[in-house]
Amino acid sequence: MLALVATQVVLFVAGTLNPVIWDVLSLPGDVAGLVDRPWSPLTVMFVHANVAHLAVMVLMLAAFGPLLEQVARSWAVLAVYLTAGLAGSFAVMAVVQAFETDGSLMGSSAAVFGVAAAVLALDPSARVFGGKATQWLGVLVAVNIAFLLSQPLGSVAHLAGLAVGVAYGRWVVRRQREPVEEHAKARTT
Repeated sequence: MLALVATQVVLFVAGTLNPVIWDVLSLPGDVAGLVDRPWSPLTVMFVHANVAHLAVMVLMLAAFGPLLEQVARSWAVLAVYLTAGLAGSFAVMAVVQAFETDGSLMGSSAAVFGVAAAVLALDPSARVFGGKATQWLGVLVAVNIAFLLSQPLGSVAHLAGLAVGVAYGRWVVRRQREPVEEHAKARTT
């Protein structure tokens, strides 16, 4: 998890010094742009255009990432982060293609929202920033509703990330229950 945070901070500083870095790593504004930057669905989740967004994403990752590591496995944070981020990228590109709009985007929100949603699905009563994970999911959904009109593509990415996180969390919960249920079934037969 520390590597994810460090990568985002280093790329923010590098992009501040040379904005071309942001252009090269951000998600292009249209599907045709993927031909020139096929790496961008992955790299977009490591770059931020302003320090406020970087700070919020790093803080959320620092809060939810360790909780996910405790409940699942240590590699789960990276797996959910990358999968949720890619889902956000591809969801945005699908909307851009369908509505023929500009989809230029950068940020790790989809990835970080995925990590947060995985924690919620795994342990809804987990405490984060003094509140329950379920309360923070409500905040995330409210933020998306607020941004839906001003930044609809960002909201699409966020919601895709949330969906991946919830799906991962529910999958882990089912896998953790299966051995217990199988053991109980074996004892009754």
